Amino acid sequence: MESVYCTIMTKSRLYQFLALILSLDKVRAGKFRFYVLCIDKETFTLLKKMNWNNVTVSLDEELGEDIIALKKERRIHEYCWSLKALWLETIFKRYPEVMRVTFMDSDLYFWNDPELIFQAQPECSVLLSREEKYSPKWRPSFIKRLTKLTGEYNSGFISFKRDEMGTACLSWWKEKTLEECKIDPGKGIFGDQRYLNEMPKRFSNICDITTEGVNVGIWNYRKYTFSEKNTQVYIDEIPLIFYHFSGVRVINQDNKVELVHETQENTPFVFTIYHTVLTQIVTVVKHIEPEFDGFATKEDLQKYW
Repeated sequence: MESVYCTIMTKSRLYQFLALILSLDKVRAGKFRFYVLCIDKETFTLLKKMNWNNVTVSLDEELGEDIIALKKERRIHEYCWSLKALWLETIFKRYPEVMRVTFMDSDLYFWNDPELIFQAQPECSVLLSREEKYSPKWRPSFIKRLTKLTGEYNSGFISFKRDEMGTACLSWWKEKTLEECKIDPGKGIFGDQRYLNEMPKRFSNICDITTEGVNVGIWNYRKYTFSEKNTQVYIDEIPLIFYHFSGVRVINQDNKVELVHETQENTPFVFTIYHTVLTQIVTVVKHIEPEFDGFATKEDLQKYW
């Protein structure tokens, strides 16, 4: 059976999503199905026009009036966070043949097959990506405070199995995020992400991903030495499965790429590869739909906290 993935996307993430799809095509040879929930009609129309064989596109309006009402109440990134669990659950309901579905943020980029993750832990109902925070400049007290704010896990890659614990956990997460999904340190809420801390406490068979080379990003890249051999990227001696380009924004200045959370001075060479891919994608999209503007908005360039 094909691998099944999904994401939620605004138009300012379109270029990065296409980079994600291209990277998956390389490592999976097209053997996957990707379900995309678009938050705006421009993105929906463009993806339909591009007509990827293994990408199915939906519009958030399909989810009902109660859900669309959240769009008026919440900031756009809060709204997107609010819909993750609902979108995962919707895919299970629409496609009864799907036994596992994995949510991926659109700013992931793959150098190796993500199926290695699932093959290593096939019995797990939920697979969580631990967000290991590391920098030689950070004090342990700062790391502790940062972890308390953002949580132990990163919700940019989370996988649910269609079994009793997987669907129960997903339903619980859906209710929590629809109820409240913002950054409020006083309440112990960090969007959809801090809720993940509770999953192993409330449900059985919830697993940390044990496969190495997963969820490398701004929170831990300084821990590794990056190298490349025959187009495969390694962190130390470990094949990199995916890098999470969290905080990367494509802005409308000669396809310039900016980082929201830090400077790009000491980032690993994978940023150069990613920048090149994004630049090529911007050119292709402009050829297909000259009026499409997928560049970062002012809100995109603001820090969430």
